[in-house]
Amino acid sequence: MKKHHALLALLTFSAIALVGCSSTPPVAVQAAVDTTPPVRLDVLTVTVMDRTGPQPVRSPYNTNNFQPTIANAIRRWANEKLVAVGTSGEAVVTIRDATLDAQPIKHGDDMFTREQTSQYVAHAAVTIDVRGHAGQGQSATQLSGSVNAEASRHETLPEDPTAIERQNAYYKIYNGLMQDLTNNLKSAINGHLRDFIITAPVLPGTSP
Repeated sequence: MKKHHALLALLTFSAIALVGCSSTPPVAVQAAVDTTPPVRLDVLTVTVMDRTGPQPVRSPYNTNNFQPTIANAIRRWANEKLVAVGTSGEAVVTIRDATLDAQPIKHGDDMFTREQTSQYVAHAAVTIDVRGHAGQGQSATQLSGSVNAEASRHETLPEDPTAIERQNAYYKIYNGLMQDLTNNLKSAINGHLRDFIITAPVLPGTSP
């Protein structure tokens, strides 16, 4: 009987220890805010067009209220970070892809270990087309340029992930993806759309 009580006490203590170890909630990850200065373009308008298709069947967007979405984040970035300061011309930002998928991954079958069993995979692709001019009057020359940028991220999840674990995985992907995409876009703009970038202040009533 003593052995039975000792074994029961040991099992009870072990169960309490396991619950205690697993009950600590992870710290919530938040969507990062881009504090970099905007790019001022010598165009009259900046238009954002969403040409993305449907999300994959297993997309976490279909079962979770993840906000902002990648497409919304790209749209907000374009509206906030690409500023039209010219008197003519246009820049068109086309969101070609902004998908989030969930995929199973190979894992072990250890019943005492909480394996990583799936992953979120995100991809974004953006094109910026710009049309404008150089010079004034009859000597004005039509200019055009185009750049493309892409970014991908993935994050693994444990088996039977909690809501906070799913949210954290999403925001880690979201923050990393948007940082990579922003860096790639700005590098492409500075490298291939230099003729449209305005660095000097534009005085009221004057043309850049």
